[in-house]
Amino acid sequence: MTALAPAHRLGLALLAVFALALALRLRVAAQYQAGHPQAEMLVIDEAAYDAWGARIAAGAGSPPEVFFQEPSYPYFLGSIYWLAGHERWAVRVVQCALGALTAVLVGVLGARVFGRAAGVLAALVFAVHRPALLFPALLLKPSLFLALLAALAWALVRTRGAGALRWLAVGLLGGLGALLRGNVLVLLPALVLWPFLHGRRAAYALPRCALALAGILVVLAPVAARNLRVGGVLAVTSGAGTNVYGGNSLDNPHGRATELDFVRGIPEHEADDWRREAERRAGRPLDAGEVSRFWLGETWRSFRERPLAHLSILWNKLRLTLGAYELPDNHHLEWDARYVPALRAVPGGFGLWGVLGIAGVLVVLTERERRERRPETLDLALLFALYAATIVATVTSMRIRLALVPLLAPFAGALLARAWRALRERGSAREAGRIAAALGVAIACVHIPVLDARERELDLDKRDFNLAAQWIDAGRLEEGGALALELDRKHPGTARVRALLALADYERAERAARAGDAAAAERHLREALRRIEPFQSPRLESARERFRVEHLAGRVYFALGEWEPARRAFGAAAEFDPQSFALRRHELLAGLRAAEGGPPGSRRAELARVDQLARELERATWLGAEERPWLALDRAEIDFARARALVAEPADEGPEGERAAQSARELREDALARLRALVQGPALAPELVVSARLAAARIQVYLRRPRAARNHLEAVLEIDAGHAEARRLLDELEEGGG
Repeated sequence: MTALAPAHRLGLALLAVFALALALRLRVAAQYQAGHPQAEMLVIDEAAYDAWGARIAAGAGSPPEVFFQEPSYPYFLGSIYWLAGHERWAVRVVQCALGALTAVLVGVLGARVFGRAAGVLAALVFAVHRPALLFPALLLKPSLFLALLAALAWALVRTRGAGALRWLAVGLLGGLGALLRGNVLVLLPALVLWPFLHGRRAAYALPRCALALAGILVVLAPVAARNLRVGGVLAVTSGAGTNVYGGNSLDNPHGRATELDFVRGIPEHEADDWRREAERRAGRPLDAGEVSRFWLGETWRSFRERPLAHLSILWNKLRLTLGAYELPDNHHLEWDARYVPALRAVPGGFGLWGVLGIAGVLVVLTERERRERRPETLDLALLFALYAATIVATVTSMRIRLALVPLLAPFAGALLARAWRALRERGSAREAGRIAAALGVAIACVHIPVLDARERELDLDKRDFNLAAQWIDAGRLEEGGALALELDRKHPGTARVRALLALADYERAERAARAGDAAAAERHLREALRRIEPFQSPRLESARERFRVEHLAGRVYFALGEWEPARRAFGAAAEFDPQSFALRRHELLAGLRAAEGGPPGSRRAELARVDQLARELERATWLGAEERPWLALDRAEIDFARARALVAEPADEGPEGERAAQSARELREDALARLRALVQGPALAPELVVSARLAAARIQVYLRRPRAARNHLEAVLEIDAGHAEARRLLDELEEGGG
């Protein structure tokens, strides 16, 4: 029987690794889909990518502004949703296949640089790396990016002694990588200049540099042109400056993925929060490009003023990036493993494979003879170092650090292969000593902790907090409330947990109100206030926590009909997010109700102030087309309230009284005209039409025009046959003989 050729043996071995990697990933994804509470109840970035991908699949395309996040992954999701429907399991299966393919690419890369045995071992390292098993189950970009980065590394090491056209592939892959992870943009100049490392002669290097640059421009130029067209910004995304500042802020001493005090960390609000804070500090409006440049400038200014503090942040980031702890951001490996038994069964994360990889780098780079014989080793080691530097320069986490594993795995495979040969062939003591020394340095690098046990425990508790909040928002009050109580026992008296408990009380009140149990609803609302009022005065230091507390307080006061406290709470929340229409509108409505219920002598003045606030809001340039009809409804309510105040409050019977009566008539007609435009205009949301017709009916009842009022109420019942208020008003009209 003819022996298989070495290439065939490598192919069969990598096929076996592919099968193993695919089986493990599918097992994890299946358990995640079946048992993880966030498998369908997506969080933060996953929810944003999923919604964006669904819009793309439906043909809605991209948002009409400059990209804040890299766009490739949403288009990847959109393509799958277009083919398979909005089916997340289909995404997970495709990502599992990509993860298995990445293991093969890592194996091919390792074989190219270190030989077949090292390549197979490298593929195995990536195949069983625990975070790499988890991420295919998540709707996040690493599954796509890791395959692309492994392909880039493979293309780069194959340029040694090859034709110039291979540099075009390097540029294309680099550009595609930049559309997935912004920190690859920092790598692109290095990729363009890389040919100078292979040959110092300009005649050799310059054509290759030009081809690499051409590949990058082919990918990135259309995206930059699109952003220039829609937002006047010649850039791939507008998030570069915020990413650099977020990972280097003095308020973030470890440079980890976290929420700064003025950013909610929710994708749909994130860009606006960064822009608003930049404009506040700069004292002028800024476009998307100016916002990015502002935060880059803030980072550099802070570095000049506090260089030692920033060097400490960079050092902490380097240690965390090369450390054993899988630093969480949206997901926490050990927390997720609670719901995925297969993740608990697989040993070895960066604490094992990172040690072997770093030790492999140290061993290989200290051997001059091997470097000269296999110069591709330098390419791979330099790519690893440069990518690690981009992480240290920006922000670090388990998700971001995962990209280092395909670049380190070949070195881990090389070290394992060498150690096996040394044991089998009884290698020299010098070889064993070199490996042992490298392992000792790597162990110290990876396993000396940066964060203490308390901070790591808090990381786990934050995942429980997020889950409790999700459950409460989804109406699973028993589960969410129980988890919130458990967190309150662990962290008694903290504003964030007490606000979470208060949110559960508020949702219970909403449930009781829908069931018609007004007493229970009020009891739950009073309990919510009891929990959060201590954090309203004195005010919390954290702007973000103040916002959460005041926003919830406003909702509770509003539900209780305590209008003045509601107005103050919504106003305080709007200090954090002044362009939130929901906050500004509720502040306006609470002010209107407070003025209507105020002393007769002050009603006119208070309503005039409310009207002024409504006019200011109406002039706001950020107000959307969908929001303006609601504001028109509110303006009608304000006009009617002002008209009633003019009639109700005593006035002279002379010219001043006549002017007041005329003003009241004009205000009532203005109110009716606004409402008529809403119900007779272009198609609007049924809820808005119902509210407009109810408001018009109340005015017509006040004016003793029962037929007109009845027409509006009957129109409401045609839209919603069970509308309680419309039915009540119609019954009152019938009883009154109107």
